[in-house]
Amino acid sequence: MPLHAVKAADALLSFGLSHDWTFERDFKKHNPRAAVHCYDHTVTSLTALRYSIGQLLRFSARLKASHLRKAFTWIDYPWFFRGDNIHFRQRIWNDREDNSATVDDAFARLPPGCQIFVKVDIEGSEYRILDDVLRRSASIVALAIEFHEIDVRPELFNSLIDRIKRDFYIVHIHGNNLGGLAPFHFPISPEITFLNRRFFEQPPSPSALKYPVPELDSPNHPGFPEFKFEF
Repeated sequence: MPLHAVKAADALLSFGLSHDWTFERDFKKHNPRAAVHCYDHTVTSLTALRYSIGQLLRFSARLKASHLRKAFTWIDYPWFFRGDNIHFRQRIWNDREDNSATVDDAFARLPPGCQIFVKVDIEGSEYRILDDVLRRSASIVALAIEFHEIDVRPELFNSLIDRIKRDFYIVHIHGNNLGGLAPFHFPISPEITFLNRRFFEQPPSPSALKYPVPELDSPNHPGFPEFKFEF
């Protein structure tokens, strides 16, 4: 994630959490003054405990340190989510049915004039809310979005990217190697970071980097090969 965008933000809105708040923790590390508001209706103290037990059993079977670290998720959950780090146990959606919160609700819970970094990873539901997110582009410093199912929604994906690029530039891309490749040889679940155009005096040049970038990107599944990009 662009560090200057992180530091320019007054808050992080994180839509989709599961039992991994590494992104949110790193964000807070680089910008301690920022509020962190997370939305996920599937996560509770009980699910964190069940997840931790599962990770402990995996550690017993495989003796991998990563499983042992995750076995303490049930402790880390209340430790991280306190003060201005808040977990709202609500689904982020395009209406308020079934204890859902809208994008407008999420923005309204932050102080007026807040500059916000928005992270979206909601397993295909991004297509339901991104229109509402983009209406607030003036208040957003950056977007980090994991798209899903682009193999069956290529036209919708392309039209959304075109809309986002009216106010943002693409500054990073990574393919989720758990999602597989679409028939047109593009990751089914690309993770794309966009930075607001106001951070640029002129359009950026095409990247000369080869992706994934060593020391920056890490595979979603360490046992699977990464998807590579060149521009």
